[in-house]
Amino acid sequence: MDGPNVHFKLVALLHKEHAELYRGAQLVLVGSCGLHTLHNAVKAGFTMWQLEKLLRAMHFLFHNIPERREDFTSLTRSSCSPLPFCGHRWIENVPAAERAVEVWPMLLMYLDVVKKKVPNPATASYDNIAAAQEYPFIIAKLQFFLVISRTFSTFLTKLQTDEPVLPFLAKDLTKLLQSLLRWFAKRELLQDLTSLKLTKVDAADLNWVSPMDAEINLGAESVIKVT
Repeated sequence: MDGPNVHFKLVALLHKEHAELYRGAQLVLVGSCGLHTLHNAVKAGFTMWQLEKLLRAMHFLFHNIPERREDFTSLTRSSCSPLPFCGHRWIENVPAAERAVEVWPMLLMYLDVVKKKVPNPATASYDNIAAAQEYPFIIAKLQFFLVISRTFSTFLTKLQTDEPVLPFLAKDLTKLLQSLLRWFAKRELLQDLTSLKLTKVDAADLNWVSPMDAEINLGAESVIKVT
């Protein structure tokens, strides 16, 4: 696949040819593809939690190792196994995170048995999972990752189509940003926030809610209450 500079050069040549053919008329230029921008935005927000390391480790612990999968199935009576994680399409990792939440209790059961037989399996995947096991709120983090990713997924699903939806892009993008800000900023500051004002918002100028008052999804709340 060609890099972005090649694509931009092709667009420039297309604009030039179109102008020559149609007396200087220009095509509407809406910029580069926003898919990677949104994926990278989610990545930037969740990288510090190291969820990527955990989801990759859960998958590779059993990937191409049928003996481990057989042991896991016989112990937990479950045929569900962790799904692969995609590092450049973060928003599309919702199924991987959902499966991780589902199999986490069974995986801990499997690890307890492994510890008794093999004190240190000496694999990076095992070490990463063991490190995550020491943090009591790891599933709460995955639950919050899911609710944010699903918010982005709705936006992407609607706009990834061959239908002419460009006129609705600004309105839908405004709704997406407002819905994300409601998790962290005080509601009264968002009431009169128009599309134009959103483009000029400086995060340093917003009044953020305190960590104790921040809203999280019900899945994360339920995990924290029982931890």
